[in-house]
Amino acid sequence: MVMFGFSGFLFFSAYGDGLAGETLPPESVGKGNVTLSINTSPTGSTDKQVAFQLYDSSTGQQVPDVTFLIEISKGGKNLYSHIFKEDQGTLLMTLVQINSSQTSLAEENKSVFGQIFGSNSDTVDILGPDFTAGLYKFHIEILSAYSYDPLPIPIKYDPKISIPEYSTYTINDNSYGSQSVQIIGYYDQIKNFQYNAEKKSMNFVMPFDWSEDNINAVTVVHQEIQIPKTWGNFLASKYDAYINGIKLPDKTILIDDYSSDGRIIHLILYKESVMNLVKKQQNPKQEMDYSLLPSNKTSFPIIQFTRNAQFKVSLSWDPPKIIAGSNTSFSFRILDPNLINQTAGAVSYDFAVIANHNPIFQKSDVTSDSDIDNTINVPIPANATGPITIAFENLNGSSFAGAEFTSVVSNPTPIPEFPFSSLLVLFVIFVIVILFSNLTKFRIYS
Repeated sequence: MVMFGFSGFLFFSAYGDGLAGETLPPESVGKGNVTLSINTSPTGSTDKQVAFQLYDSSTGQQVPDVTFLIEISKGGKNLYSHIFKEDQGTLLMTLVQINSSQTSLAEENKSVFGQIFGSNSDTVDILGPDFTAGLYKFHIEILSAYSYDPLPIPIKYDPKISIPEYSTYTINDNSYGSQSVQIIGYYDQIKNFQYNAEKKSMNFVMPFDWSEDNINAVTVVHQEIQIPKTWGNFLASKYDAYINGIKLPDKTILIDDYSSDGRIIHLILYKESVMNLVKKQQNPKQEMDYSLLPSNKTSFPIIQFTRNAQFKVSLSWDPPKIIAGSNTSFSFRILDPNLINQTAGAVSYDFAVIANHNPIFQKSDVTSDSDIDNTINVPIPANATGPITIAFENLNGSSFAGAEFTSVVSNPTPIPEFPFSSLLVLFVIFVIVILFSNLTKFRIYS
């Protein structure tokens, strides 16, 4: 790999969604088209790894002999600029935060990304004081492709990419023991994490500039909160979230029980939501103070796509609070993924309720081809308290068409028991009241 130094920065306007990765639209080069993809490392390392890959839009093959001009800025501050030559069309970059007043380029190293993009791929380390997690703006110019002869007109991109920060916390729950919580921040660093056991609320703070200029530049502010499915006290069908004491709309909160072994709660604020927040505040601190807790209300139906996106499954249950030792009625529909609230016709399925990794109820059947809900009555065993999984598998005979929902089975509310001595005292008081009432009447009439 050959590198050329470049001094000076160009002013650019950024676009994009601020996601952790992005594939940009194809651009014409000679007789074909090329596409640039940018991805960040999924590791929890403090180093920020970014891969820039240019490939042929028709064949999907990496484009050889690519010259990249990369300019990096964050929070309105220009961080670094350089020209890189890549024989294989893939630039692997690690942004390393160090205690220094200057940003510099280190030696090349073997890259973790090299296992993905090619065994000969190396990485360049860029060392600097400002490489924290958050939203980065890149100005990228492709100066050559397919050969190192300069392109007549460079291809230019101006994406925003969020480089996430992974923070893990341990919570000691009185009922469910030690629970690990991970927060992935895509906008800025998270601090001051706290859990209030009495309110069952999770709280943390993220720096945020509420100025008009910054809000106009915001595309999305995204947090992921990952919790274990074993943590029954924080599992719910609906959550309430607040920023600086202001309740967020339900549409900003998404529950994902499928992308990982645990549950992911997404808090996603687009520009409109951020603008509404600033209108409701007066002189806010330069931060977003988050609070997340299970809602007292139940949000039905819950809708999830199957693993292969062939169907959507709409599910609700009654009573909303599942009680051990009682019956619960599960109502569901298998929906067409491309239509709104339209059933997919008669679909075969396997249904199961699973507690402690063992099924407590199973049924196989075929759904109705009408818009009427399918209902299954499930007797919940008295010893099945805690988290449960409601699973749909093998929809329409496909092992890839399945969906899982998570809920909690609660203990029945105990009926107060009065000891015999208490009942005797109540009886004596009752007798005295009757005698006193009769005596009063006798005195009046005598």
